[in-house]
Amino acid sequence: MKNFKAGLFGLGVVGSGVYKALLQNEKYGISIEKIAVKNIDKQRDLELPNGILTTEEDELLENTDLDFIIELINDPEEAFSIVKKAFENGKSVVSANKKMIALYHKEILELREKFDVKFFYEGAVCGSVPILRLLDQHYKSDQLKSIKAIANGTCNFILSKMVSENQDYNSALKDAQDLGFAELDPYSDVSGEDTRFKLSIMIYHAFGVFVHPNKIPLQGINFLDEHIKDFAQKHHLKIKLIGEAQEVEGEITAKVEPQLVNDKDDFYTIENEFNGILVDAEFTGEQFVKGKGAGSFPTALAVLSNLKDLKYDLAIAKVSDKEVKTYAKKSEARIYFIAGLHDEYIFNDLEVLNKERNYVIAKSEFHQLEKLKKDNPNLYWVQLSENFLKETVKQDALV
Repeated sequence: MKNFKAGLFGLGVVGSGVYKALLQNEKYGISIEKIAVKNIDKQRDLELPNGILTTEEDELLENTDLDFIIELINDPEEAFSIVKKAFENGKSVVSANKKMIALYHKEILELREKFDVKFFYEGAVCGSVPILRLLDQHYKSDQLKSIKAIANGTCNFILSKMVSENQDYNSALKDAQDLGFAELDPYSDVSGEDTRFKLSIMIYHAFGVFVHPNKIPLQGINFLDEHIKDFAQKHHLKIKLIGEAQEVEGEITAKVEPQLVNDKDDFYTIENEFNGILVDAEFTGEQFVKGKGAGSFPTALAVLSNLKDLKYDLAIAKVSDKEVKTYAKKSEARIYFIAGLHDEYIFNDLEVLNKERNYVIAKSEFHQLEKLKKDNPNLYWVQLSENFLKETVKQDALV
């Protein structure tokens, strides 16, 4: 079989992993001929052939010897420009840029069809867990009801350290940065933004509707209150940042927020940099998959898998028009543990179920809490199930 030649944009954590894997495994039959980087003189822990690095993107995009492009840079606008130019030059692309894909998802897929090329992006969502492949292939003949995911290994690592090992937020974040799970600027991860990008992508593959990430309600972990951590530890619960989407009567709703889970929940055992996805479908019921979601090689594995798809010219599953549903930015009333208390009057519009000195437990819709947070930026909440509430009230009564 023909050996394929690729051009690589980006030589960071994932890019280096892809390059090393292809260099060490001839079985892939793919060689990286040219690598576009910002700074050729940067010190790298790689032995690179002379002349392989360039700062000129056209040396890759207009190179007729290259069969396809691997796009692994950070900047979403620049990445979109690269993908568009690659398509215009008849080159298929593999990408792991979740922000670029989430922001330009519909436009990219339309350009893919216009220029009759292929575009794979499994590495953009949940690292080594092949969730897009499962949604496109395995669940294509089923009727999906919901998808829930721990989709950010950085957040999960921090929450594991805080609840299971009793570290404070800053200490847990530093550990994540030291191990390479978190960037020096961790905002996208800890704010929940990264999870929201990934959920936006998964919604299309699960339900056939493009949802801009900014339309998905969001609560991250960057202002997690110590009272919530104490509450979780006292009642043997764990805090998990979960992105979820569900269909109800043809309408899709979605949100990203921290939730308290107990030892009966599938997400309870997902620790550190691991991701987990729970899919609920009409015929198959609930199925749960887990795997590493952060680090060089887990994401590189997903990229390599897509490169193999290109090499063997595999077809891309498409969502038919009949499957397309509508998105409604609304949410049901749920029970929330709310900390960071201020004046009592701010909860006048909520159904307060329990109130202590440092927190309240109340029934509310997500958008009500968002409104409260605008005037009370220190307000923080975690979703709490009704069953947990009954158990915790019972436990507290026995103390």
